Parts: sequence; C-alpha cells; structure tokens
Amino acid sequence: MMSAWRTARRAAAGLGVLTLLAAAAACSEGSTFLGRDQVVVAHKGDQPGTSFWDGSKYSGFDAYVGAHVAKGLGVKYIPKLITSDVRENEITDGVAGMVIATYSITEDREDKVDFVGPYAVTNQGYMVLAGPGHPIRSEKALVGKNICTMTSTTAVENLEGRGLNKPVQVANASMCMKKLLDEEVDAFFMDEMILHGFKAANPGVDLRIFPGQAGEPQFYGIGMPKGHQKDCEDLKEIVKDYVRGGQWTTDFGASLPVFAKEHPDKVDEHRPSTGLIDKLSCKG
Repeated sequence: MMSAWRTARRAAAGLGVLTLLAAAAACSEGSTFLGRDQVVVAHKGDQPGTSFWDGSKYSGFDAYVGAHVAKGLGVKYIPKLITSDVRENEITDGVAGMVIATYSITEDREDKVDFVGPYAVTNQGYMVLAGPGHPIRSEKALVGKNICTMTSTTAVENLEGRGLNKPVQVANASMCMKKLLDEEVDAFFMDEMILHGFKAANPGVDLRIFPGQAGEPQFYGIGMPKGHQKDCEDLKEIVKDYVRGGQWTTDFGASLPVFAKEHPDKVDEHRPSTGLIDKLSCKG
C-alpha cells in the first residue's frame, strides 16, 4: 500500500493548486493587520483539498482563504506549516497572526484566541475501504472495529459514548489515511471535507464515505490573537463578502473538484450564512 500512498501525495498536489505569486499578496501602502504590513498565516500541510503543502506550493481551500483575506486586508501573505496540536500556541506565542487550518470554532478555544468565521461548514463522518471484502456501510457496522482519528481535534470527543471502540489516535490526518490504506484500521473518522479531499487524492482506491452524524457540525474559523477588535471586525467583513460572492464557490470547486462535480447540489451546504459569521466572530 505504500506505493498507493505515494501516488496519493502526487495526485494531491494537483488539487486546486495555489501558486502564490510573490507570497500571494503585495502590500497596499499604509495597510496593516495587527500593526504590521504582513501576516504569517499557519496552515496544515498534509490534507489534500483542504490544507496541503507538496514541498514547493500550497493547495486546498484553507490556502485560498488565506490568500484572499490577506489581499483584502492589503497586507503581504506569508504562509507557514502547522500541526493541529500547536494551533493555539502559534497564536498566543505570537508566531502566527492567523491560523487557517480546518480549525473548528469551539468555546474552549475561544478562551485563548479570537475567531473570524466560519468560512466553511462541514459535518463529520467515516471513510472506509469499499469493494469486495469490505462490507462496512454504516456506523453500526463499526462496533468493535478500529477507528482512526486525530488528537487535538473535536473528532475524538465526538466519538466518545457512541458504543464504538476507543479510537486509534494519531498526530495528523495523513497518518490515519495511511493506516486505512494499509488496512491497519477499519475506518477513518474526521470532517467530511477532509475525507473528500483524501478520497479524491486516491483515485485508484475504492473508498466509501458515509455520515456518522457524530457531534455537531464543524465551523471552520480563522484564529487570531485576542485584543485586536478593530482588526477582527475588518477581517470579519472581508470573510462575509467572500462567502456570499462567487469567489467562494470558485475556490471551493478548485479545492474539492471531485466532490463539487459529483455533488453540485451539496456545495452550498458548506457555505455559512453571514448571520452565522456575525454570531461567531470577534467575541472577545
């Protein structure tokens, strides 16, 4: 299965590739965010379709969002890699001005950082191997099976109390994908947007995604430091304009093209309302 994984990585590089010319956005004279004319934006690097780095360029919806909001603010966009477990620390330690990394807005996280968004909404679900010898089609069939998910995410807590085995926890999503391809686990539980990105990156593998409806919908937000209300409000308005415009649709389709082609009627289910953005942003 290792060759399949390497094929998946090569395929992922072609999903909505973002060539960030001159670090994506030139500064507008006099424009600042957090008092600076540039912003370090932290993304994950191992999630095709949502947040991926192939060693030379970024791709995925998070990267599109980062480039767009930096341009809207008129500041230079400087992307950097991050892992789930240090997202709050990147902000509170002053390393990153924004974290855009499939970062779900939660009350616990709001104690440490401010959020702007959501810029996308997704349910959580399961991905399993399909085809001959792989009959799993429902959550009920996963009782007693090994399910992989990531630490430092909402997925672990959302699996608790569902009558399933204690999940196999790993550091990042790509490790779960590898374990599924190598048949070391029976299922990969995560946000459906993330799962669809991995599915598209493995076109030679028969994979099935089904909703588990475990927990609440996930609201992907932009994390930023507390204490910058004006900057937060400015960013909120940029995100609101983005999600109600055609660019959001274009970027989503470029990031998850297989999903958008196969399920065009479901794309808007991932688009948040501007009212939800007002409700969840800049709470201080």
